[in-house]
Amino acid sequence: MSIETYMWIVWLAAVVIAVIVEAVTNDLVSVWFAAGALIALVVSFIPNVPWWVEVIIFVVISASAFILLRPFLKKFMKHDLVKTNVDEIIGKKAVVTISGNLRQPGEVFVDGKKWSAIPEKEGEELIEDEIVTVLAIQGVKLVVRKEEEK
Repeated sequence: MSIETYMWIVWLAAVVIAVIVEAVTNDLVSVWFAAGALIALVVSFIPNVPWWVEVIIFVVISASAFILLRPFLKKFMKHDLVKTNVDEIIGKKAVVTISGNLRQPGEVFVDGKKWSAIPEKEGEELIEDEIVTVLAIQGVKLVVRKEEEK
């Protein structure tokens, strides 16, 4: 018996392993290999096809699926970005309740809650009772900008 006789077992195992790996990960990791192995599995049942042709088919199909489909599918899988309602305070006005600076964070009151806050620029001071705008959230601190005086 030649190696071609048993190649279907190799491809079936490759499909099963790739599907299991894909099922336990959160990203598109091995679906490309599953597709290539599935096509190679089908080809392995064609009589007199050498094993190396099956390997080439596996590599070509897997690489093609990765190159052509991954960018398209990644657009639909934006699972890395987890938005929360805390993002809603960006752009809102806040009142400084405790003075501070970049090295010693102050405290602001915004949207009914107290937050640690730092100014956006080095050398700026947050002064109690002044109004600031929330620019970003950096860890557990708000980055704020002083309101321009009119």
